Amino acid sequence: MFDIGGSLAAARKGQGLTPSDAERLTCLRGKYIAALEGDDFDALPGRTYARAFLRSYADALGLDADSFVAEFDERYPEPEEDDEPAPVIQVRRRRRMHPRLVFALTVLAALVGIAVWGSTGNREALTPVAAPPAAQGAVVLHTHSHARAAVHKAAPVQHPQLVISATGGECWLLVRRGGAGGAVLFQGILAQGKTLRFSPRVWVRFGAPWNVKVHRGTTVPAGLQTTAPVNLSL
Repeated sequence: MFDIGGSLAAARKGQGLTPSDAERLTCLRGKYIAALEGDDFDALPGRTYARAFLRSYADALGLDADSFVAEFDERYPEPEEDDEPAPVIQVRRRRRMHPRLVFALTVLAALVGIAVWGSTGNREALTPVAAPPAAQGAVVLHTHSHARAAVHKAAPVQHPQLVISATGGECWLLVRRGGAGGAVLFQGILAQGKTLRFSPRVWVRFGAPWNVKVHRGTTVPAGLQTTAPVNLSL
């Protein structure tokens, strides 16, 4: 056996730590640090918390936490639970119904069933006949026609290709999808006599716009008649 609290206090002081330092190191409240170092385990919230706090404090000081916990368990063994007597369950006996009462209830249930069946039969006789299947078929065909129209409207619109041809000399190009922040589709020099084609809308940086001809279908964009690099959305 060894002194749990004295060993903790000696280890703390040997490392030059104050109680406040130990509190910050372990995240335990100061009164719990003092209780551990004073072997005042009754001041802790309970046996489970005492073991946990002891292990955390010993680990933080670099000590063998298992030895401290084992010493604690030997001094303060876990109390045995007293066997409690099993609860007595009282079962009430069901009273048997008198045969005459059973017979009367059976006859009453039969009369109620006959009355309900009679009223239901009258209602079924008055129920109108459903519409013929042919009318329902017409509604289905009408729905199908709307579905075909919706599919037709959803068809993507095809744009003419953008054609860039280097006719007067080479031209450095940077082509991005959609806009200036879009994915790069092409970056480099378009040699004289070469052509590039793009289907989606693009943003293009022309290094030598005077050397290229550009059109999308029959549309020729303006802005290429310049002697400086230019950016165009096409």
